[in-house]
Amino acid sequence: MPDRVADAYDGFTPLPGRQTALAMVCVVAALFLAAVSQTVIAATMPLIVAELGGFDRYAWAAAAYLVSATVTFPIVGRLSDVYGRKRFLVLGLAAFAAGSALVGLSQSMNQIIVFRAFQGIGGGMITTCSYIAIADLFAPENRGKYHGIIGAVYGFASIIGPFLGGVAAERFTWEWPFFLIAFAGVPFIWLTARIYPASRQSGETGGIDLPGMVTLAAAVVALSLAMSMGSTDLAGGPSLLIGLLAFGLAMTAVFVYVEIRSIAPIMPMEVFTDRVVALSVVATLLTTFGLYGSVFFLPPFAQIVLGVSVADSAALLLPMLLGTVIGGILAGQLLSRVGARYRLQAVGNAAIMLAGTVLTITIDTGTSRSLIGIYVALTGFGFGGLVSTFSIAVQNTVPFRLVGAATSALQFYRSIGGMAGLAVLGGLLARRFFARFDQTVTDRVRSTLPADLLEALRKDPVALVEPETAEALRSDLAGTGADGAALADSLIESLHAAFVLAMGDVFTVVAALTAVAVGVVLLFRVPAHVAARTSESAAP
Repeated sequence: MPDRVADAYDGFTPLPGRQTALAMVCVVAALFLAAVSQTVIAATMPLIVAELGGFDRYAWAAAAYLVSATVTFPIVGRLSDVYGRKRFLVLGLAAFAAGSALVGLSQSMNQIIVFRAFQGIGGGMITTCSYIAIADLFAPENRGKYHGIIGAVYGFASIIGPFLGGVAAERFTWEWPFFLIAFAGVPFIWLTARIYPASRQSGETGGIDLPGMVTLAAAVVALSLAMSMGSTDLAGGPSLLIGLLAFGLAMTAVFVYVEIRSIAPIMPMEVFTDRVVALSVVATLLTTFGLYGSVFFLPPFAQIVLGVSVADSAALLLPMLLGTVIGGILAGQLLSRVGARYRLQAVGNAAIMLAGTVLTITIDTGTSRSLIGIYVALTGFGFGGLVSTFSIAVQNTVPFRLVGAATSALQFYRSIGGMAGLAVLGGLLARRFFARFDQTVTDRVRSTLPADLLEALRKDPVALVEPETAEALRSDLAGTGADGAALADSLIESLHAAFVLAMGDVFTVVAALTAVAVGVVLLFRVPAHVAARTSESAAP
């Protein structure tokens, strides 16, 4: 057995079957809860904006979760290599449940954003430890099967989140999905503390890399704010944007320097010297950007443009759920049972995802729900297959002592992709809506109605997400003259047309970046000994 193959087994000790099964139950339950909360916000945001305002910060309710989770991934991944997984799973569930309850109690959009960030810390701990647990519980030749299951659970929970959130919000209020998640987290805390096996520790020492943690957090927060401000009209102007960007890049450079010199880095630079890890990270970043563009922006598009209910708009994502689940399971099973063809599977899944994102651009008011279902199912299938393929390739390539750091690095850049997608695409949507509204509003409306009214609707088009506001606008304008009602209808039509065009611009960017990901995946190569190890369980 080559040294590198042996290195992947070094430190791995199988658990008794019953203990492994119970541990897997804990992992699946915790991951399901965290993944649901990550996307439940998508269906509830129109209701939250209607009640609390803050359209200009629309995407940040979800992005705040991702920012804090992004910082948490590598920190917890590396610390769990040293101190074991169990304590971080329990602590993560506790922080996650508390954060969810606080979101439900929020009274402003700013509070929503802050408490979602706190919730993201707990969710980041849970997600990181859940994926690393596969390497703890199963030998390399069996990981493909269980990564398929983990990927399916994550995909199922991520896509069903908007549906569950939509149903709960429609039947009660927008706060209830978050209260329900918090209540569900309480028994999971107890079960994990009681059932999950004793923590495995690598035995490595060297202390906690506090400088690395601080510089990483500073870099991620500054760059995420800069990305958002780069495409929106937030207060502060270009000087603040340039300052945040410069500070974020400087902190990134300092972080890399600190990690190179640290005796116990939270993100060992050596993992990125591996071609498999490096290409997996780049492709993951790009494809996750595209996935979040579909998951987060399709429900409001359906509600505003197609006129469906909150629950029905979330249901449009169910085909993506099925695609993600099937893609993840199939990729894992094929790698373990049929034979490891990492590059073939990666290229095929990336191409399928690209087809789905390209077809999404064509959605308009005349597109049937069945066609939309096919488009998003293709996107989900490709993404689910890529997650499993990259996760297995990375865990089976790096030494076992670095499996936590390498797995969390993949999670880190998956989150970076989602965070960038929400921040950049959310800002792009706002800016393109401003521009498209200027194009679609008629000269008659512009010359007749007050400029301050048009500017208010341009910056915060609440009439798109709240029917009562649209009716109130019609009533107010109807009282201004004989053609007041016609002016109101023309104005609302302009709002809708601008939103459709702006969403088309967003989906075009998503498709373009997914196409770049296909090019990256074409360079993907996995060493022969890794492929052989992955396929050992398939040998007769």
